[in-house]
Amino acid sequence: MAGKTLYDKLWDSHVVREEADGTCLIYIDRHLVHEVTSPQAYEGLRLAGRKPWRNSSIVANPDHNTPTKDWDKGIEDPISRLQVETLDSNIKEFGALVYFPFKNKDQGIIHVIGPENGTTLPGMTVVCGDSHTSTHGAFGALAHGIGTSEVEHVMATQTLVAKKSKRLLVKVDGQLGKGVTAKDVALAIIGKIGTAGGTGYAIEFGGEVIRGLTMEGRMTLCNMAIEAGARAGMVAPDEKTAAYLQGRLHAPKADNWDKAVAYWKTLQSDADAVYDAVVELQGADIAPQVTWGTSPEQVLPIGSTVPDPAQEGDATKRTSIENALKYMGLNANTPLENIQLDKIFIGSCTNSRIEDLRAAAGVAKG
Repeated sequence: MAGKTLYDKLWDSHVVREEADGTCLIYIDRHLVHEVTSPQAYEGLRLAGRKPWRNSSIVANPDHNTPTKDWDKGIEDPISRLQVETLDSNIKEFGALVYFPFKNKDQGIIHVIGPENGTTLPGMTVVCGDSHTSTHGAFGALAHGIGTSEVEHVMATQTLVAKKSKRLLVKVDGQLGKGVTAKDVALAIIGKIGTAGGTGYAIEFGGEVIRGLTMEGRMTLCNMAIEAGARAGMVAPDEKTAAYLQGRLHAPKADNWDKAVAYWKTLQSDADAVYDAVVELQGADIAPQVTWGTSPEQVLPIGSTVPDPAQEGDATKRTSIENALKYMGLNANTPLENIQLDKIFIGSCTNSRIEDLRAAAGVAKG
């Protein structure tokens, strides 16, 4: 019998029930809740006379509708303000393990605050009403986004109805060159397999380059798994994972810490594990990447030029390039290095951690 992949181990340890057609009920360890997809879920509980099955699974935080500056002005948009106020009232009524309201010093992007507080741990299943929940797979967790009705289902039952994905190993070996980051690795992978290349799969990222990334870099990489069409992305936990988590607020303490680390060490794909597909890249071949168009797969190394639709033989792809160039206001054959940047935003759930801000500060300093 073949060994198990990391994904197999995470999935198998959370199956509550499996039907003949492969449909499973899986247990959910951590539920991340924000103001956009939770109001309908909480109202559904209220109408059904239910309460959340396990409040200690819920980590809540207003995220998508809070301003990034001028907090003293509050939330000026009335719809955004209502969503945040509704989350406040729902948490006061139903409770949560962690809640950071607007203007709390720890409030921020939900996929940043979870790991920073040690509420995302290896071996967990993690869900959130947000597609980029795959971020948390960086810790050796099975993490993915869910829809609004599923948010209510998890709140009410602590389970989710799902079918197992296929297994894709993306292996990046060797070393990265100067100035090449985890985001470049993610975009190089998407450039190779396309935005549908991961459809139907859960991706495990492995190889020397992945092991060399910081936890912040791994989070960026797993965050982008969804942009390749995958259900989830994950990296096996190691010493870096444990070092990142040790001492954080909700990480295991005392004797439980040693027991947790011993368990985390088992969350590696077995040597004889079988994948449904394998994609391999060499770190030395990855240059800083630039997305010139309107899709993550419209990406090229920095030394390239904007594509010329006249050189594309496929009519569908040619139209796609033409539309992207028109939308972006770019001309074919323009060197990417010659494109002036008007605005730079650092603060998405992909790149908004302290190492990203320090890198940007270093560039700003010259």
